[in-house]
Amino acid sequence: MTRTLLAGLLLLPLAGRSRAAGPGTTAVPVLQVPMSARAAGMGTSFTAVASDASALFYNPAGLARLNAHEVDFSFAAGQGETSIQNFAYAGPTPFTGVSGNGYTSVGADLLYSQSGTIEVNRLDASGALASSERLNAGSDLVLSGGYAERVALTPLELPSASYRIDHYAGVAGKYVRSTIVNQTGSAFAADAGYLVHSPEAGLSVGAAALNFGGKIKYSEEREPLPATFRGGLAWQGGVPAAHAVIASVDGDYVVDEREWHANMGFEYFWVRTYGVRLGYQLHREDAGLTAGFGLRWKGRYLLDYAWGLGKTLSDQHRVTFAYRFGGVTPLERGRRRRPYIESVPEREQLRGIEDRRPRSSGVTPPKR
Repeated sequence: MTRTLLAGLLLLPLAGRSRAAGPGTTAVPVLQVPMSARAAGMGTSFTAVASDASALFYNPAGLARLNAHEVDFSFAAGQGETSIQNFAYAGPTPFTGVSGNGYTSVGADLLYSQSGTIEVNRLDASGALASSERLNAGSDLVLSGGYAERVALTPLELPSASYRIDHYAGVAGKYVRSTIVNQTGSAFAADAGYLVHSPEAGLSVGAAALNFGGKIKYSEEREPLPATFRGGLAWQGGVPAAHAVIASVDGDYVVDEREWHANMGFEYFWVRTYGVRLGYQLHREDAGLTAGFGLRWKGRYLLDYAWGLGKTLSDQHRVTFAYRFGGVTPLERGRRRRPYIESVPEREQLRGIEDRRPRSSGVTPPKR
Protein backbone atom coordinates (compact mmCIF):
# COMPACT_ATOMS: atom_id res chain seq x y z
CA MET A 1 0.00 0.00 0.00
CA THR A 2 2.85 2.33 0.83
CA ARG A 3 4.43 1.88 -2.59
CA THR A 4 1.09 2.34 -4.32
CA LEU A 5 0.36 5.56 -2.44
CA LEU A 6 3.80 6.96 -3.16
CA ALA A 7 3.56 6.13 -6.86
CA GLY A 8 0.18 7.81 -7.02
CA LEU A 9 1.56 10.95 -5.45
CA LEU A 10 4.42 11.08 -7.92
CA LEU A 11 2.19 10.62 -10.96
CA LEU A 12 -0.58 12.95 -9.84
CA PRO A 13 0.89 16.13 -11.32
CA LEU A 14 1.39 14.42 -14.68
CA ALA A 15 -2.09 12.97 -14.78
CA GLY A 16 -3.65 16.34 -14.07
CA ARG A 17 -1.73 17.98 -16.90
CA SER A 18 -2.67 15.53 -19.63
CA ARG A 19 -6.46 15.61 -19.33
CA ALA A 20 -7.47 18.43 -21.64
CA ALA A 21 -6.41 21.72 -23.11
CA GLY A 22 -6.13 24.68 -20.78
CA PRO A 23 -3.69 26.24 -18.32
CA GLY A 24 -1.27 23.64 -16.99
CA THR A 25 -1.61 21.31 -19.99
CA THR A 26 2.01 21.81 -21.03
CA ALA A 27 5.19 20.85 -19.22
CA VAL A 28 8.07 23.01 -17.95
CA PRO A 29 6.00 26.07 -16.98
CA VAL A 30 9.20 28.00 -16.25
CA LEU A 31 9.44 28.57 -20.02
CA GLN A 32 6.47 30.93 -19.64
CA VAL A 33 7.93 32.87 -16.71
CA PRO A 34 9.35 36.27 -17.77
CA MET A 35 12.93 36.57 -16.55
CA SER A 36 14.12 39.94 -17.84
CA ALA A 37 13.15 42.67 -15.38
CA ARG A 38 12.93 45.17 -18.21
CA ALA A 39 10.41 43.06 -20.14
CA ALA A 40 8.50 42.12 -16.98
CA GLY A 41 8.13 45.78 -16.00
CA MET A 42 6.56 46.43 -19.42
CA GLY A 43 4.01 43.66 -18.89
CA THR A 44 6.09 41.31 -21.12
CA SER A 45 5.03 43.43 -24.13
CA PHE A 46 8.44 42.88 -25.69
CA THR A 47 8.16 41.03 -29.01
CA ALA A 48 8.72 44.20 -31.07
CA VAL A 49 10.95 45.88 -28.46
CA ALA A 50 13.55 43.12 -27.96
CA SER A 51 16.99 44.75 -28.13
CA ASP A 52 19.03 43.12 -25.37
CA ALA A 53 20.14 39.66 -24.23
CA SER A 54 16.59 38.74 -23.18
CA ALA A 55 15.56 38.68 -26.86
CA LEU A 56 16.06 34.90 -26.75
CA PHE A 57 12.92 34.70 -24.55
CA TYR A 58 10.68 36.89 -26.69
CA ASN A 59 12.01 37.24 -30.24
CA PRO A 60 15.45 35.93 -31.29
CA ALA A 61 15.49 38.38 -34.22
CA GLY A 62 15.98 41.16 -31.67
CA LEU A 63 19.55 39.97 -31.03
CA ALA A 64 20.58 41.70 -34.25
CA ARG A 65 19.73 45.11 -32.72
CA LEU A 66 22.52 44.93 -30.13
CA ASN A 67 25.42 47.33 -30.73
CA ALA A 68 27.50 46.06 -27.80
CA HIS A 69 28.27 42.83 -25.96
CA GLU A 70 26.07 42.23 -22.93
CA VAL A 71 26.15 39.78 -20.03
CA ASP A 72 23.41 39.73 -17.43
CA PHE A 73 22.12 37.87 -14.42
CA SER A 74 18.44 37.77 -13.46
CA PHE A 75 16.57 36.20 -10.60
CA ALA A 76 12.93 35.97 -9.55
CA ALA A 77 11.41 36.14 -6.08
CA GLY A 78 7.91 35.94 -4.69
CA GLN A 79 7.17 32.49 -6.15
CA GLY A 80 6.80 30.67 -2.82
CA GLU A 81 9.66 28.21 -2.39
CA THR A 82 10.52 28.37 -6.08
CA SER A 83 13.81 30.02 -7.02
CA ILE A 84 14.74 31.00 -10.57
CA GLN A 85 18.11 32.21 -11.84
CA ASN A 86 19.11 33.16 -15.37
CA PHE A 87 22.49 33.92 -16.98
CA ALA A 88 22.60 35.39 -20.49
CA TYR A 89 25.09 36.72 -23.05
CA ALA A 90 24.48 38.42 -26.38
CA GLY A 91 26.62 40.48 -28.70
CA PRO A 92 27.53 41.46 -32.27
CA THR A 93 29.87 39.55 -34.57
CA PRO A 94 32.20 40.97 -37.27
CA PHE A 95 30.61 38.94 -40.07
CA THR A 96 28.33 40.29 -42.76
CA GLY A 97 25.95 37.35 -42.40
CA VAL A 98 24.33 34.80 -44.66
CA SER A 99 22.44 37.51 -46.55
CA GLY A 100 25.41 39.88 -46.55
CA ASN A 101 23.47 42.73 -44.91
CA GLY A 102 25.39 42.93 -41.63
CA TYR A 103 24.02 43.36 -38.10
CA THR A 104 24.89 39.79 -37.13
CA SER A 105 24.67 38.74 -33.47
CA VAL A 106 24.80 35.62 -31.31
CA GLY A 107 23.33 34.88 -27.89
CA ALA A 108 23.37 32.19 -25.21
CA ASP A 109 21.30 31.62 -22.10
CA LEU A 110 21.28 29.36 -19.04
CA LEU A 111 18.13 29.17 -16.91
CA TYR A 112 17.84 27.11 -13.74
CA SER A 113 14.86 26.82 -11.39
CA GLN A 114 14.05 24.81 -8.26
CA SER A 115 10.53 24.15 -7.08
CA GLY A 116 11.18 23.74 -3.36
CA THR A 117 10.15 20.61 -1.47
CA ILE A 118 7.03 18.53 -0.92
CA GLU A 119 6.03 16.32 2.00
CA VAL A 120 5.21 12.68 1.29
CA ASN A 121 3.29 10.80 4.02
CA ARG A 122 3.12 7.01 4.12
CA LEU A 123 0.28 5.18 5.81
CA ASP A 124 0.26 1.75 7.37
CA ALA A 125 -2.44 -0.93 6.90
CA SER A 126 -4.69 0.68 9.53
CA GLY A 127 -4.56 4.07 7.86
CA ALA A 128 -2.34 5.62 10.51
CA LEU A 129 0.71 7.68 9.57
CA ALA A 130 3.71 5.37 9.27
CA SER A 131 6.37 7.85 8.12
CA SER A 132 6.82 11.28 6.63
CA GLU A 133 9.52 12.49 4.24
CA ARG A 134 10.32 15.74 2.47
CA LEU A 135 11.45 15.38 -1.14
CA ASN A 136 12.73 17.78 -3.76
CA ALA A 137 9.64 18.85 -5.73
CA GLY A 138 11.58 19.30 -8.95
CA SER A 139 13.92 21.46 -11.00
CA ASP A 140 14.35 22.72 -14.55
CA LEU A 141 17.44 23.42 -16.62
CA VAL A 142 17.20 25.24 -19.97
CA LEU A 143 20.20 25.89 -22.24
CA SER A 144 19.61 28.16 -25.24
CA GLY A 145 21.66 29.53 -28.12
CA GLY A 146 20.65 31.82 -30.96
CA TYR A 147 21.77 33.74 -34.04
CA ALA A 148 20.28 36.77 -35.81
CA GLU A 149 21.11 39.11 -38.68
CA ARG A 150 19.64 41.79 -40.88
CA VAL A 151 18.23 39.97 -43.88
CA ALA A 152 17.08 42.94 -45.94
CA LEU A 153 17.14 46.72 -46.15
CA THR A 154 14.21 48.45 -47.82
CA PRO A 155 14.21 52.18 -48.64
CA LEU A 156 10.84 53.88 -48.67
CA GLU A 157 10.55 57.22 -50.44
CA LEU A 158 7.51 59.40 -49.76
CA PRO A 159 6.80 62.93 -51.00
CA SER A 160 7.37 64.38 -47.54
CA ALA A 161 10.06 62.09 -46.13
CA SER A 162 12.24 59.05 -46.74
CA TYR A 163 12.51 56.02 -44.47
CA ARG A 164 14.84 53.07 -44.06
CA ILE A 165 13.21 49.78 -43.12
CA ASP A 166 15.44 47.10 -41.60
CA HIS A 167 14.34 43.46 -41.67
CA TYR A 168 15.85 41.18 -39.01
CA ALA A 169 15.49 37.41 -38.67
CA GLY A 170 16.71 35.11 -35.91
CA VAL A 171 16.70 31.45 -34.93
CA ALA A 172 17.47 29.68 -31.66
CA GLY A 173 17.65 26.18 -30.26
CA LYS A 174 17.27 24.98 -26.69
CA TYR A 175 17.84 21.93 -24.56
CA VAL A 176 15.39 21.38 -21.70
CA ARG A 177 15.94 19.04 -18.76
CA SER A 178 13.11 18.83 -16.23
CA THR A 179 12.69 16.84 -13.00
CA ILE A 180 9.46 16.25 -11.04
CA VAL A 181 10.23 14.54 -7.72
CA ASN A 182 12.22 11.50 -8.94
CA GLN A 183 11.18 11.55 -12.60
CA THR A 184 13.39 13.25 -15.18
CA GLY A 185 12.80 14.06 -18.83
CA SER A 186 14.57 16.05 -21.53
CA ALA A 187 13.72 17.55 -24.90
CA PHE A 188 14.98 19.82 -27.65
CA ALA A 189 13.02 22.74 -29.09
CA ALA A 190 13.48 25.55 -31.60
CA ASP A 191 12.55 29.24 -31.84
CA ALA A 192 12.30 31.60 -34.79
CA GLY A 193 11.58 35.31 -35.02
CA TYR A 194 11.21 38.22 -37.41
CA LEU A 195 11.38 41.93 -36.66
CA VAL A 196 10.89 44.97 -38.91
CA HIS A 197 12.16 48.35 -37.71
CA SER A 198 12.21 51.87 -39.16
CA PRO A 199 14.59 54.18 -37.25
CA GLU A 200 13.14 57.34 -38.82
CA ALA A 201 9.52 56.46 -38.02
CA GLY A 202 10.38 54.86 -34.67
CA LEU A 203 8.07 51.91 -35.45
CA SER A 204 8.76 48.21 -34.97
CA VAL A 205 6.71 45.10 -35.73
CA GLY A 206 7.73 41.67 -34.45
CA ALA A 207 6.57 38.07 -34.60
CA ALA A 208 8.01 34.89 -33.09
CA ALA A 209 7.37 31.16 -32.70
CA LEU A 210 8.82 29.74 -29.46
CA ASN A 211 9.33 26.28 -27.91
CA PHE A 212 8.32 24.26 -30.96
CA GLY A 213 9.30 20.69 -31.76
CA GLY A 214 9.93 19.00 -28.43
CA LYS A 215 8.06 16.86 -25.90
CA ILE A 216 9.26 15.61 -22.54
CA LYS A 217 8.70 12.03 -21.44
CA TYR A 218 8.42 11.80 -17.66
CA SER A 219 6.72 8.40 -17.45
CA GLU A 220 4.79 6.59 -20.18
CA GLU A 221 3.36 9.66 -21.89
CA ARG A 222 5.13 12.60 -23.48
CA GLU A 223 4.24 16.09 -22.28
CA PRO A 224 4.36 18.99 -24.77
CA LEU A 225 6.38 22.11 -24.17
CA PRO A 226 4.46 25.42 -24.18
CA ALA A 227 4.72 26.11 -27.93
CA THR A 228 3.79 29.78 -28.34
CA PHE A 229 3.15 32.31 -31.10
CA ARG A 230 3.92 35.94 -30.25
CA GLY A 231 3.27 39.21 -32.10
CA GLY A 232 3.67 42.86 -31.22
CA LEU A 233 3.91 46.49 -32.28
CA ALA A 234 6.09 49.19 -30.70
CA TRP A 235 6.79 52.90 -31.10
CA GLN A 236 9.94 54.65 -29.91
CA GLY A 237 10.38 58.43 -29.80
CA GLY A 238 11.50 61.41 -27.78
CA VAL A 239 14.54 63.67 -27.79
CA PRO A 240 17.51 61.26 -27.75
CA ALA A 241 19.73 63.47 -25.58
CA ALA A 242 17.15 63.96 -22.82
CA HIS A 243 14.05 61.78 -23.27
CA ALA A 244 13.38 58.33 -24.67
CA VAL A 245 9.92 56.81 -24.78
CA ILE A 246 8.73 53.35 -25.83
CA ALA A 247 5.09 52.26 -26.02
CA SER A 248 4.12 48.74 -27.08
CA VAL A 249 1.24 46.30 -27.41
CA ASP A 250 1.71 42.58 -27.57
CA GLY A 251 -0.13 39.28 -27.70
CA ASP A 252 0.66 35.59 -27.49
CA TYR A 253 -1.12 32.27 -28.02
CA VAL A 254 -0.06 29.02 -26.28
CA VAL A 255 -0.95 26.29 -28.78
CA ASP A 256 -1.57 23.21 -26.62
CA GLU A 257 -3.22 25.16 -23.83
CA ARG A 258 -5.38 27.07 -26.34
CA GLU A 259 -4.87 30.20 -24.27
CA TRP A 260 -4.28 33.73 -25.52
CA HIS A 261 -2.90 36.68 -23.59
CA ALA A 262 -2.59 40.40 -24.31
CA ASN A 263 0.00 42.80 -22.91
CA MET A 264 0.68 46.54 -22.93
CA GLY A 265 3.90 48.25 -21.94
CA PHE A 266 5.46 51.69 -21.48
CA GLU A 267 9.06 52.80 -20.80
CA TYR A 268 10.49 56.27 -20.22
CA PHE A 269 14.18 57.18 -19.76
CA TRP A 270 15.54 60.57 -18.76
CA VAL A 271 19.06 61.55 -19.90
CA ARG A 272 19.66 57.88 -20.74
CA THR A 273 20.14 57.13 -17.03
CA TYR A 274 16.89 56.98 -15.05
CA GLY A 275 13.95 54.97 -16.30
CA VAL A 276 10.46 53.95 -15.22
CA ARG A 277 8.18 51.28 -16.69
CA LEU A 278 4.52 50.34 -16.53
CA GLY A 279 2.62 47.42 -18.00
CA TYR A 280 -0.66 45.61 -17.91
CA GLN A 281 -1.46 41.97 -18.66
CA LEU A 282 -4.87 40.77 -19.82
CA HIS A 283 -6.59 37.38 -19.89
CA ARG A 284 -4.20 35.65 -17.49
CA GLU A 285 -4.74 33.78 -14.27
CA ASP A 286 -2.61 36.38 -12.50
CA ALA A 287 -3.30 39.28 -14.86
CA GLY A 288 -2.82 42.80 -13.64
CA LEU A 289 -0.50 45.74 -13.27
CA THR A 290 3.29 45.56 -13.57
CA ALA A 291 5.82 48.29 -12.79
CA GLY A 292 9.54 48.74 -12.64
CA PHE A 293 12.53 51.02 -12.93
CA GLY A 294 15.92 51.01 -14.64
CA LEU A 295 19.30 52.63 -13.96
CA ARG A 296 22.09 53.09 -16.52
CA TRP A 297 25.52 54.17 -15.31
CA LYS A 298 28.11 55.24 -17.88
CA GLY A 299 26.19 53.22 -20.45
CA ARG A 300 27.86 50.05 -19.16
CA TYR A 301 26.31 49.09 -15.84
CA LEU A 302 22.59 48.33 -15.85
CA LEU A 303 20.15 47.57 -13.05
CA ASP A 304 16.50 46.73 -13.75
CA TYR A 305 13.74 45.89 -11.29
CA ALA A 306 10.15 44.82 -11.93
CA TRP A 307 7.17 44.08 -9.74
CA GLY A 308 3.93 42.36 -10.72
CA LEU A 309 0.65 42.22 -8.85
CA GLY A 310 -1.52 39.14 -9.35
CA LYS A 311 -5.19 38.81 -8.55
CA THR A 312 -4.32 37.05 -5.27
CA LEU A 313 -2.09 39.99 -4.20
CA SER A 314 0.93 37.70 -4.31
CA ASP A 315 3.80 40.03 -5.18
CA GLN A 316 6.27 38.88 -7.83
CA HIS A 317 9.68 40.49 -8.21
CA ARG A 318 12.35 40.39 -10.95
CA VAL A 319 15.87 41.84 -10.73
CA THR A 320 18.42 41.99 -13.56
CA PHE A 321 22.06 43.09 -13.36
CA ALA A 322 23.84 43.63 -16.68
CA TYR A 323 27.20 44.79 -18.01
CA ARG A 324 27.82 46.07 -21.54
CA PHE A 325 31.20 46.32 -23.21
CA GLY A 326 32.88 46.38 -26.61
CA GLY A 327 30.48 48.75 -28.34
CA VAL A 328 30.34 48.67 -32.14
CA THR A 329 29.29 51.68 -34.21
CA PRO A 330 26.19 51.40 -36.41
CA LEU A 331 28.44 52.01 -39.42
CA GLU A 332 30.43 48.88 -38.61
CA ARG A 333 27.33 46.90 -37.70
CA GLY A 334 25.70 47.76 -41.02
CA ARG A 335 28.73 46.82 -43.10
CA ARG A 336 27.43 44.89 -46.08
CA ARG A 337 29.15 42.27 -48.18
CA ARG A 338 30.99 43.70 -51.16
CA PRO A 339 29.62 42.67 -54.57
CA TYR A 340 31.56 39.99 -56.38
CA ILE A 341 33.93 41.31 -59.07
CA GLU A 342 35.57 38.96 -61.52
CA SER A 343 39.33 38.91 -61.26
CA VAL A 344 41.40 40.84 -63.82
CA PRO A 345 44.96 40.16 -64.94
CA GLU A 346 47.54 41.40 -62.50
CA ARG A 347 49.74 44.33 -63.40
CA GLU A 348 52.71 42.00 -63.68
CA GLN A 349 50.83 39.90 -66.21
CA LEU A 350 50.01 43.04 -68.21
CA ARG A 351 53.63 43.98 -68.14
CA GLY A 352 54.49 40.57 -69.51
CA ILE A 353 52.08 41.07 -72.34
CA GLU A 354 53.71 44.40 -73.13
CA ASP A 355 57.10 42.73 -73.12
CA ARG A 356 55.90 40.06 -75.55
CA ARG A 357 54.61 42.53 -78.12
CA PRO A 358 56.72 42.74 -81.37
CA ARG A 359 59.10 45.61 -81.14
CA SER A 360 59.47 48.10 -83.96
CA SER A 361 62.66 47.75 -86.02
CA GLY A 362 63.04 51.52 -86.21
CA VAL A 363 62.93 51.46 -90.07
CA THR A 364 60.14 53.49 -91.57
CA PRO A 365 58.49 51.63 -94.44
CA PRO A 366 58.75 53.42 -97.77
CA LYS A 367 55.83 55.46 -98.88
CA ARG A 368 53.97 54.34 -101.95
